[in-house]
Amino acid sequence: MREPYPLFRKVNNNMNNSIAKKEPSIMVGGFVLGGAMIGAGMFSLPTIMAGAWFINSIVILLIVCFFMFHSGIYILECISKYGAGTNYFYISKELLPKWACYVANAALIFVLYILIYAYISAAGSVIKEASAIYGFKVNLNIVFICFTLVLGASIWWSGIAASRLTSLFLFIKIVLFILAFSGLFLIVKTDLLLKSPVGDSQLSLLPFVFIIIPYAITSFGYHGNVCSLYKLYHENERKVVKSCVIGCVLALVLYFLWILGTMGNLPRTEFLTIINKGGNLDAFIESLYAVLSSPHIATFLLWFSISAVFCSFLGVAIGLFDYILASLNLNDNSSGRMKAALLCFLPPLILCMLFPNGFLIAIAYAGMAACIWAIICPAVMALKVRERFPESRFKVWGGKGLIYAVIAFGVVGIICQLLAQFNLLPIYR
Repeated sequence: MREPYPLFRKVNNNMNNSIAKKEPSIMVGGFVLGGAMIGAGMFSLPTIMAGAWFINSIVILLIVCFFMFHSGIYILECISKYGAGTNYFYISKELLPKWACYVANAALIFVLYILIYAYISAAGSVIKEASAIYGFKVNLNIVFICFTLVLGASIWWSGIAASRLTSLFLFIKIVLFILAFSGLFLIVKTDLLLKSPVGDSQLSLLPFVFIIIPYAITSFGYHGNVCSLYKLYHENERKVVKSCVIGCVLALVLYFLWILGTMGNLPRTEFLTIINKGGNLDAFIESLYAVLSSPHIATFLLWFSISAVFCSFLGVAIGLFDYILASLNLNDNSSGRMKAALLCFLPPLILCMLFPNGFLIAIAYAGMAACIWAIICPAVMALKVRERFPESRFKVWGGKGLIYAVIAFGVVGIICQLLAQFNLLPIYR
């Protein structure tokens, strides 16, 4: 008989269904993961992809999504052997050499903290811009504090409440995305998308694909939330895997539509103008205004940006909060959760107040660390856990061949990031 879920196999189908009634739907989990992946950083993707252009960029997105999905469920395979409440620190300590455990967890903590810092910074800038449009003048540090307090309080209060709030923001974000960019989809020029830019062939564009990989890896980073979902779904691996599928597909579709709408309307040379202005959000939106010239688009774009930042902040912060709670053995009560909240939000908040404009730099630095803890280490741990638990009831499909392929992809990502840091990768500018 064909198994109903080909992504993994179970040799023991006994499940405790009595706890399922309190589990949220898989859509909630998928929206949490989608919220962690889809954020304001997506505005940088078309600019980074301008060198390789549309077809090459879509191929890279598909490849990165494939490997990132599987590296994420390798984490699930590992934690399923140790039970709910287990976190990345524990399984890495159990399955990796001591030095590798410290490297992996340092990379994880760095990525989650730097992304929270990036999203607080981005939230401050878009909220300040919104206030200016509506005639209010606000202090940036006050915005940072209020934003962190309000959303941080929802995570402190309840993981389920924060997950549902993330789902709400993701739904709003998708609606605003459609409202803001539907005009772009209606006037897409297929010649811009499918034909090579003037003076270039598809082959000549290939060297520009390597710079995309580190940014795309960051764009599919949901791994910090896998442990939280396993706990949320009461050790129901099937629901976690389905949530991972939903989250990755949501991100992939939204990125595809975003690239379709931008590259289908802006000639490749127009991205040089955006790059020369620093590649920031305002320069990108300026170019889109020139295409649409609609007074409503500015409002939709603004609120889309706000919802994207809110959603991404919640998605990443839930993962770091649960990591701190479990790693330090803090009680899951109001006092223990308050300690975890202070450790989770205070350092990036202080950093934001000292360096308020570090969004793009922070996203760039997250790439290499993500290759270590979110790609290579989960695959290595999956090898170890299969040796230790050969009769495990839950295994990701693909055997050792896929595991080694994931490790190789992680190494390629690190090499690309290193070459980019030393300006040794071809970059369109």
